[in-house]
Amino acid sequence: MTIKRFPAYLRDMQEELEGYAKGYGLDFFPILYEVLDYKTMNEVAAYGGFPTRYPHWRFGMDYEQLSKSYEWGLSKIYEMVINTNPAYAYLLEGNSLTDQKIVMAHVSAHVDFFKNNYFFSKTNRKMIDGMANHSARVRRHMARHGQEVVEDYIDVCLSLENLIDPMSAYITRTAKPRTPEQIEDDETGPVGRLRSKGYMDSFINPPEYIEAQKKKKEEEVKKQKRRFPEHPQRDVLAFLIEHAPLEHWQRDCLEIVRDEAYYFAPQAMTKVMNEGWACLAYDTVIFTENGLIPMGELVAREAAASVFDGETIQQVYDRHIIFDHETVTMKTRRGLSLTGSNNHRVQLADRTTWKRLDELASGDKIAVSGGGDLWPTEPVRMHWIEPYRVTRSDVAARAGVDLYTVDRYYAGAVRGAGAAAIKNAAVEYERDDNLDMPLSVNKRAPIRIPVLLDEQVGAFLGYLVGDGHISRVKRVMGLTTGDEPQAVTFMRLSLDLFGVIASMTRDEGRWRVLLHSQHLSDFLIEFFGMTHGPSAREKQIPEKILRSPEPVVRAFLRAYFDCDGYAGKQGVILSTMSDKLAEQTQLLLLNYGILSRKRKQNDGCWHVHMAGASAKKFGERIGFGLERKQQALDQYVASKQWFKAETWDDEVVSLEPGRADVYDISVTETHRYAAGGFINHNSYWHSKILTEKALTAAEVIDYADANAGVLATSPGRLNPYKLGVELFRSIEDRWNKGQYGKEWDECESMEQKRNWDRRTGFGAKRIFEVRKLYNDITFIDEFFTLEFCVEQKFYSFGFSERSGSWEIMSREFKKVKDQMLRMLTNRGQPVIVVEDGNFENKSELLLRHIHEGIDLDAGQARDTLRNASRVWTRPVNLLTKVEGKGKLLRCEDTNLSERSAEYL
Repeated sequence: MTIKRFPAYLRDMQEELEGYAKGYGLDFFPILYEVLDYKTMNEVAAYGGFPTRYPHWRFGMDYEQLSKSYEWGLSKIYEMVINTNPAYAYLLEGNSLTDQKIVMAHVSAHVDFFKNNYFFSKTNRKMIDGMANHSARVRRHMARHGQEVVEDYIDVCLSLENLIDPMSAYITRTAKPRTPEQIEDDETGPVGRLRSKGYMDSFINPPEYIEAQKKKKEEEVKKQKRRFPEHPQRDVLAFLIEHAPLEHWQRDCLEIVRDEAYYFAPQAMTKVMNEGWACLAYDTVIFTENGLIPMGELVAREAAASVFDGETIQQVYDRHIIFDHETVTMKTRRGLSLTGSNNHRVQLADRTTWKRLDELASGDKIAVSGGGDLWPTEPVRMHWIEPYRVTRSDVAARAGVDLYTVDRYYAGAVRGAGAAAIKNAAVEYERDDNLDMPLSVNKRAPIRIPVLLDEQVGAFLGYLVGDGHISRVKRVMGLTTGDEPQAVTFMRLSLDLFGVIASMTRDEGRWRVLLHSQHLSDFLIEFFGMTHGPSAREKQIPEKILRSPEPVVRAFLRAYFDCDGYAGKQGVILSTMSDKLAEQTQLLLLNYGILSRKRKQNDGCWHVHMAGASAKKFGERIGFGLERKQQALDQYVASKQWFKAETWDDEVVSLEPGRADVYDISVTETHRYAAGGFINHNSYWHSKILTEKALTAAEVIDYADANAGVLATSPGRLNPYKLGVELFRSIEDRWNKGQYGKEWDECESMEQKRNWDRRTGFGAKRIFEVRKLYNDITFIDEFFTLEFCVEQKFYSFGFSERSGSWEIMSREFKKVKDQMLRMLTNRGQPVIVVEDGNFENKSELLLRHIHEGIDLDAGQARDTLRNASRVWTRPVNLLTKVEGKGKLLRCEDTNLSERSAEYL
């Protein structure tokens, strides 16, 4: 066997692809690759992927078939991997780089499945040593008893290798064998009596009942003595190993065949699933055509379709969520912060190199980016309905009194139970924060709500976020400022926009503007999410502003800087107690091409500082509304003889590990996007890793050609690759859209189901759960739905006696699914159990076919009987059904006979 040295370029490719795979949450054993020429590859494939097996002619036959198929161009081995720890996988020498990437991506998913799927959890992870041990034992038997004798006997064993119980490793079918003492206790022990009190015993357990129980127990004991085994045994090979009169070497060979059959069983049980099998934190802000949007919303709700990549605008074509992933939070000298998965990559200051977050160190230079002036084009529409206006008639009707009594209550003339009833009725409609007095909503003055969030609304909100306040307790809102023009502008805006007349007073050198409108307060809090009460540290820019066109954002920032901004010898400084507000402002400024530095002061206040060219650009793009502040800015700019070009980079100052759900998008062409002030690389097993990560533009066509061959479905054949991939995609899509649960199951409208999208975003989490707990039968039984069947155009087929050919028999969902499940039940093979090891008291073996609607293949049934009788060394019987009637097949000394029998 010729094994090539693993080249360095393939090792680099492996590290890259495994990094992508781990980024998606795949968790696999270490993988060792070997490069083989095509002859050696066929040798290993004939051995089932192992470098050595026991000597037998069938491996040579498999080798010849694989070699001829490869030489004639009929097939090609793309990937081969062994379920061990570490896992071994093979690459074919001469494959293109695209093919090698396909193999590595596919192997990563396979090994993740081997490691995490429950049905592989009981397998021998050191099976390479096990296979070598089996080979040595068989060779030793051949040396002692002759190669032909041993090989002929292995032929017999291999014909029976499917007569095992694949589920025996995971469930207990029968109780442990009873000891002689337990058997004696069963025979002589007391008869079971019904529980009763002493004085009722003769009535609860009369003598005739006790006698009947004794007879029943005696019959059961006799029956158990006659039956061998006590219960039908599914593992026929184990029964033969334990009870057949075999020589030591024969029993050893049968044990070897059985051990290997159990090792390979989970692969057959999960064929469909196994073949089918980097990011940022939720609140990371990303620049899109719909404004600054949290990454989680962009992924879970598909809130935008375009992003800025640091140079141009690109399209988002896929989204992904990974739950509970290791994260790193990076903070920089400018005050920017980014939380992402530990393997998330950001662009360095050289604009060409990418580095993982967990590989960064303090002092590393990172590229900084805004959104390239990418803004929404459509203004936000404002929809808000005033609370239901409660009339006194409503209160009277609910309290069960007349309108006169209600009027007297509000005049303070009603006491006792009547007053309590009226108060409770009013409170049920609406009540204030302290729950003492019911509000009479109809007393509120109505307000006007603008249709669009325009520049005026933006400015009003900017003033309110800066120097404004809202108090629900005092039922008042307003603005406090030292600049009269600012107070006058705020008063004018409240009247022009909402029809609310404000009062303006001078108090201790400051102007106070007050608006008494509960409706306006409710509107600002409910629609814009404005904070209320003494919460300066919790202030933030309303989400609607972040999703508004540039003129609206400019009006907001200008009003806000009029309140909390300053221009002087150091440039422009914004002061706020809210870290979130400072962060949002810094990111908005980046989108204007304005660099700033965010720092926390000794008094706990945050400063956002712009100097030099950035201060100049601030004056050009945004500026101040207050004349005195704009003049101060103009003086600062005029005092500078020249402006040094600013470098759009930043320095890492701290890195903190953590855990969180992380979100990712896939971006066309450049595969990068600007988020959180940095340039990020996108991420999102086989096809995802390749198409969205590892392939270059030149390799896409080769990949598509190879992948089309793998996923192609021939007429009349089930391709497990195709079914597994499509079903996993379906599960991910359904759980991302909320297409599951009681409400989904009870929906009978196909049209409604087609448009069902609750944006739940649980797809990735669900497919990882499925990967862990399901096998092919449970996988298809639960997730092969009517909608999937129709979409993928499945049908059932069979042989038509009328036409003498194979035809489509039905497209009915139930029939298609039933036929598919029958094909997969017991790996598509009949279930045979040991019924009696002493049939008719003649030491003959009785096997029983568990008939599930399909008759046995007569030829294979006869061959199985002949080989089973060679192992048992006495006649073997098989009870089955043929065309609905019971049949007993019997083999004695290779002679076969059959007769009618009762099949219960």
